[in-house]
Amino acid sequence: MADDVDVLLQMYREQHDQARQLEGQRATLSNLIIAVASAALGFTAQHGLEMIMLVVTLPLVGLGSYGVLACLKYHERSVLHHRAARLFSRHIEERMPSLLINDNWAELHTQQRLRFPKTFKVRLYALWITLHFGVAASGAVLSIMILAKAP
Repeated sequence: MADDVDVLLQMYREQHDQARQLEGQRATLSNLIIAVASAALGFTAQHGLEMIMLVVTLPLVGLGSYGVLACLKYHERSVLHHRAARLFSRHIEERMPSLLINDNWAELHTQQRLRFPKTFKVRLYALWITLHFGVAASGAVLSIMILAKAP
């Protein structure tokens, strides 16, 4: 029985490690996109809304859109790994019911929801998607402003 639990525990850890790695990749990608977007917006502010600046503003739309899609994919994969980890924790609890893993998790979840009722409902991936959408929207708005200003 202990061997079964050791295997399940290793599989549980692996799923959490994979989810953690995905979060690190998402953070790196988001930081890169924000750095490039900041530089592009600063460059556009220095040079004004001239037609040549479409070379800077239009790629922002693609960059922000890519960020949105990547964050959605990172979230999907993260959910998969967290669900797999929960599955392994249920199997561990079946073999060692005195641990009350799932009962403790449910209690902690309830306490967190009660302590942070407003922010608990906000999904972190939605915040990241909104940030990347803002990059795409800023590129689109600036591009439209440049085109509207053109003779």
